Amino acid sequence: MDPADPAAAARGRCDDVTAVVVAYDPDVEALRQLLAELLLQVRQVVLVDNGSGTDVALALPGAGAPAAADDEAGIVLVRNGANLGIAAAQNLGIERALASPGCGYVLLSDDDSLPAAGMVAELRDALLQADGPAPVAAAGPVTIDLRTGAAGAVLLDQQGRRRRSAAPPAGPAGAAGVRDVGFLIASGTLIPARVLRTLGGMRGEYFIDHVDTEWCFRARAAGYRLLLAPRARLYHRLGEAVRRIRLLPSWPVPYHAPLRDYYAFRNTLLMQRDTAISVHWRFHQLLRLARFAAYYLLLGDLRMQRVRYMWLGIRHGLGRVSGRLVAGTTMCEAIPVTPLDPASPR
Repeated sequence: MDPADPAAAARGRCDDVTAVVVAYDPDVEALRQLLAELLLQVRQVVLVDNGSGTDVALALPGAGAPAAADDEAGIVLVRNGANLGIAAAQNLGIERALASPGCGYVLLSDDDSLPAAGMVAELRDALLQADGPAPVAAAGPVTIDLRTGAAGAVLLDQQGRRRRSAAPPAGPAGAAGVRDVGFLIASGTLIPARVLRTLGGMRGEYFIDHVDTEWCFRARAAGYRLLLAPRARLYHRLGEAVRRIRLLPSWPVPYHAPLRDYYAFRNTLLMQRDTAISVHWRFHQLLRLARFAAYYLLLGDLRMQRVRYMWLGIRHGLGRVSGRLVAGTTMCEAIPVTPLDPASPR
């Protein structure tokens, strides 16, 4: 599978877009490919190293050579001394991007994603050409799993009710094929700078899991729309692996380490209080937890470890405990609050 599209690449670079990439112990070669592709599509990349054991500088263009400074190559490297979690790291990168002259849009990306050529231009066109009574908070691409080649499903919102739909085919250029959705994953999402300044960034206290979910619900509660641009494509990995249930082949299960069960359960419950969500979506989020618990406890591995993490996540979610879980304990430590964080005094 080759994500490159020469015709789309010919559309040129978007010089008003800055990409924010958060890296944590990345595959250096995959990160190198991502940075190289982004530099063809955006003016600048802010690479946030979230306390990696791997030297992410090895992925920079010209690594190992006496090259010019990172910012001269179009990349700004921000090093965190520790893993602050995806939310706080994204906020630090976004703040750096917004401080750059001429930044009109911020593109979020994980370190294991790869945009198809022309993806950023398609997303920006979708935002520029969007019509309707409500403003648009963000536009996202159709995600393609790098391991299976399958397009990710689309979550629609129809009068407050969730509906799962197959990804639409790539239609004609322009906004004609763009559709409203209820949710966008963070990687590949393009957000106007003015929206981030008005709505704020991510909740650092969540650390990881449901960071993008909460932001999307917060945006929609504030009256914004979310758009999917079918012609935009992002090659991505969701979870450490993807497994399918034989009796439910249409429900692929992203497989994570047991620790992620803690954050998924805790942050789902925190989100129920933090953000205005319809009753239907609340029910869906809780039902999703029940389905994952049933799958992991019946068909998964490390069952007792998962039970302990799920139960601790429920206890902390109900008790409004947040932050980073300290290894080997049942306690959390606070994550530094950045100015973009909704928890920051404004």
